[in-house]
Amino acid sequence: MVNKIKRTSLQSEIIRFILDYIREHDLNPGDKLPSQENLLAMMGVSRTSLREAMKTLEARGILEIQNGKGAYVGGLVDADGVQVIDFTQEKERLLEALEVRKILEREILRMLIHTITDEELKELGEIKDILMSKYRRGLQQTAEDKKFHYTIYRLCHNQVMYQLILSLNNVMEKFWEFPLNMEDPFLESIPLHEELYEAICEKNVRKAQSINEKLLEAVYRDIRQQR
Repeated sequence: MVNKIKRTSLQSEIIRFILDYIREHDLNPGDKLPSQENLLAMMGVSRTSLREAMKTLEARGILEIQNGKGAYVGGLVDADGVQVIDFTQEKERLLEALEVRKILEREILRMLIHTITDEELKELGEIKDILMSKYRRGLQQTAEDKKFHYTIYRLCHNQVMYQLILSLNNVMEKFWEFPLNMEDPFLESIPLHEELYEAICEKNVRKAQSINEKLLEAVYRDIRQQR
């Protein structure tokens, strides 16, 4: 028998519950799932959380939602179900990593602005110029985006902080590897790199931190919207 979910905040657990239910009850494409009310009672989750999970399953072809009729199995669960879980878990890891990035980069920017030299500003500015040039010409600028951020980490001149953010490397690399199969991810955030560089040149810590948070919020929205 499927166990009731203990935590109600993780979409992946709700998805896993539904997939396990389909398998354990030998449901086939076209078979109907229990009503939303029954699923809520079985899982002990909020209606909003359940709807979000079911939308994800529908978008991935696992469920077919028919208005006024209910939810039906819509695909090969064994093959696609694992893909959905992996997709959801990757999305959660990226969002969690962004929260950590926001905290670390706030302090890194403070350190950077207090220690950066004119020569280092020039180095960062050259990377920014290439990044923005490619962006304006509609070219792929992923490598420059990554280099811009990693240069900021290095130029904060604090090895402990630098190694700390590099320890997130396995997850951090995902931001520059077209996460979740996104096409041209995070384009909204690219113009903010220019504003961030200008704030660094002005040695304005609060302004730089505020712009960087806007940049990361744009990345957060892009990831959050993926289905």
